[in-house]
Amino acid sequence: MRPLFSLLSAALLWAATLWRAPSVFRSPSTPASRALWATLATMALALSTRLPAIARFMGAATGVPEISVLARNLLGLATAVFLLDYVHAVHGRPGQLLGSARLRHRLAFAAGLALTVLFVGFFNHDAINADHIDAYCGDPAVRLYLAVHYLFLGTATALAAHLFWTNRLSVPRGLLRAGVRLLAAGCAVGFGHTVYRVVVLTRHGNAPPDPVTGRPVPVDDAVAELLPAVGALLLVLGISMPALRIALRYVYDQSAMWRLHPLWSDLVRAVPHVVFGTSRGRVRELFAYGDRSLDLAHRAFEIRDAALALRDTVPAPTPPATPPHPAGPTGCATPDEGAAAAAEAQWLRAALHHQAHGQPPAGGMPLEPDHPGCLTPREEIAWLLKVASAYRRLPPPRHLTPSPVRA
Repeated sequence: MRPLFSLLSAALLWAATLWRAPSVFRSPSTPASRALWATLATMALALSTRLPAIARFMGAATGVPEISVLARNLLGLATAVFLLDYVHAVHGRPGQLLGSARLRHRLAFAAGLALTVLFVGFFNHDAINADHIDAYCGDPAVRLYLAVHYLFLGTATALAAHLFWTNRLSVPRGLLRAGVRLLAAGCAVGFGHTVYRVVVLTRHGNAPPDPVTGRPVPVDDAVAELLPAVGALLLVLGISMPALRIALRYVYDQSAMWRLHPLWSDLVRAVPHVVFGTSRGRVRELFAYGDRSLDLAHRAFEIRDAALALRDTVPAPTPPATPPHPAGPTGCATPDEGAAAAAEAQWLRAALHHQAHGQPPAGGMPLEPDHPGCLTPREEIAWLLKVASAYRRLPPPRHLTPSPVRA
C-alpha cells in the first residue's frame, strides 16, 4: 500500500476502535461487543504495521527487517478469528462449521505457530527484503507460509460472509439490515482478496530481479492494495449502522419535540395538570442528550390528555357541523389526513379560546373531529405532527374575537 493510503486506512480503523472501546470496558460487556472491538483493534494494528515508519522501527528494534510482515500476518489471523467470534456470538447456530470457539482459537494458534516457525527457521532473511516476501513466492518456505496464511483467512472470511448473509432476514428492515449486508459484503471482499492473491501468487514465482542488486523487485498491484481497504471500510460502515440509526432517531425525536412545542405549550398553559414533570424551554430542549423517545411519547400523551380535558369544558358544537369521517372496514378511521388534521387543529384552537375567554369564538364551537383509530405510538406522534403543523398555520389566539354575548 502507498503510505498515504495506508495511513488513512489505519486512521479509520483506529477511530472505529476508540469509538467501540467504551462498550468493552464498561460493565457488563457482552461477548459480541468484546469480539467486535478485538476485531477492529487487531485490524488497526495490522494495517499500522504497513506504515513505512513503523515497519522500519520494528525492523531496527528486532534486527529483522521483515518482522513487520510476520506481525501483520499474525494480527491478520487474530482479526479473522475474532471476526468469527463476533459473527457466531450474534448470528451463530449450534452445529455450524467452526461453531466452537475453542476449536477456532486452537486452529488460529496452530496457524500462527506454523507461520512463526516458517518465518524464523526457514526464511532466508539475508535475501528477503522487508515487506516484500511476496516477491519471493518461488521459495518453498515462502510459498508454504503464504498458503497457511491465505487458507486460514479465506476460510474465515468466507464463513463470516455466509453467516452474515444468511442471517440478514432475521434482522429488522432498515439500517440494521443494511448494516448486516455491509458486513457480509466486507467479508466477501476479504475472501475475494484472498482468492485473488492466491491466483496471482500461484501463477508467478520470484519477481524479476533488479539489474543492480539482483534481488526480486515486487510489482505494484493496485487491486491487492485496494481490496483490503474496501473490505475494512465496509466492515466499519456495517458496524456503524446501529449507531447511525440511533443518531437519526435522536434527530427525528428532537425535530418532533420542536415542531410539537407551539401546540403543546398552548395546551398545557390552559391545562397545566397534564404535564408529567418539569418542562424545559423550547431552545433548551435542543441541548438535551440521550434517548428522547420517552420524552416525545410523554409530550404526545400530554397533548392528548389536554385535549380530553378541554373536551369536558367546551359547549356542544354549533350546527351545521362537519360530519364525522367514515370508518374503514377494519374500524380504523380513514379520513383525508390533511383535512382531518386541520379540523382537529381548528377545534383545539376554539377550545383554547373558550378556556381563555369563557365563551366560544365567533361562529361557535366546531364539531370535534373523529380521532384516527388503530394508531401505534409512532403513528400517534406522526398524526400529532400533522395537527401541530395545521395549528401553526391558524391565526394566533389574540386574533380570534369572542362571540357577542346575548342578553
